[in-house]
Amino acid sequence: MRQTEYRGKEGQAASFTAPEARILIVDDNRVSLKVAEGLLRPYRMQVETADSGARAVEMVRDYSYDLILLDYMMPDMNGADAAKKIRGIDGEQCKGLIIVALTGNADQEVRELLLASGVNDFITKPVEKASMDKILSKWIPKDKMVLAQEEAKEERLDAEQADLSDWQMDGIDVETGMSYSGNDRALYLEVLTDFADNIEERAGQIEQAVKERDLDVYIMGVHSLKSSARYLGAVDVADVAQALEADAKREDWRAVDLSTPELLSSYRSLYQSIAPYRIDRSYTGRKKRFNRDEVRTLLQRLENCMEEYDIDCGEEISGALQEYDLGKAWSGRRDRIMKAVDQFDYDACKKEARSWRLALEKES
Repeated sequence: MRQTEYRGKEGQAASFTAPEARILIVDDNRVSLKVAEGLLRPYRMQVETADSGARAVEMVRDYSYDLILLDYMMPDMNGADAAKKIRGIDGEQCKGLIIVALTGNADQEVRELLLASGVNDFITKPVEKASMDKILSKWIPKDKMVLAQEEAKEERLDAEQADLSDWQMDGIDVETGMSYSGNDRALYLEVLTDFADNIEERAGQIEQAVKERDLDVYIMGVHSLKSSARYLGAVDVADVAQALEADAKREDWRAVDLSTPELLSSYRSLYQSIAPYRIDRSYTGRKKRFNRDEVRTLLQRLENCMEEYDIDCGEEISGALQEYDLGKAWSGRRDRIMKAVDQFDYDACKKEARSWRLALEKES
């Protein structure tokens, strides 16, 4: 059989599809999660996400996966500790599960630590399309791969998905950012939006860590910023964050105090660069009259989706909830659900959906 490539909606290429394969991506950085999830779309696999090592361990106990993409540097439980716990779960499935570490630190010491913890392979961050394809081709079970029979036709791009190479964003190399998004225009727009929407919160956390002299929180903050900025194409910000991460690991507070304000100033200025291009996720159509039965049904579905860690379903339902004229009484609950879905916070989303549903049932 001649192997050809399947080309996704935005021009990404995949050497095969695997609709029956189940993948878990684990990363505390939502931009990294978004990029990895986007790079996997052309393979048509069943993709789930976890935002912590502890959550990943919980999900592996409940569900079977063919492969885990596991970030190494996460707070509370890093990738090595998570891999070790997963290997310790009873059952042959967990012992034979393929775990691929995502790491920006590929030195020998880290590799040996991860291998000793049960990791099978590595991808260096920021993840590129070619390295992702190589890993998937190597580790996805061959009996779940479907090789394309003929070249899929390119879909015509919408006007809003035109070539972004002429976009002008101060501090951002669009061509570099697009390459990390697999030249997927829609995915890159999502990455830009997610990055911009969290700038002030993340910058505030880094500032607070300096103020409180909390070295661990500071290191995780600049490490996360480094990864996100590089995926975006904000190369200068990423480089400074990387240098400050190294300074902090040496406990060089003088360098941290000297350079952090400049880093955060550059970081915050990126919002103005991105603002003209960010996706407006608010519903702009005609609002529907609030129907309690319909909303209750959506909320029950949302609870079920969160139980299954189905973030795509969650995004669909949060979008549907925007179509209703909820008034002041319920709009706050909807906004909290949208934020939880956007942050891959399954527990918070499930809790809010259940609370809202029960409140509606009580009113009936």
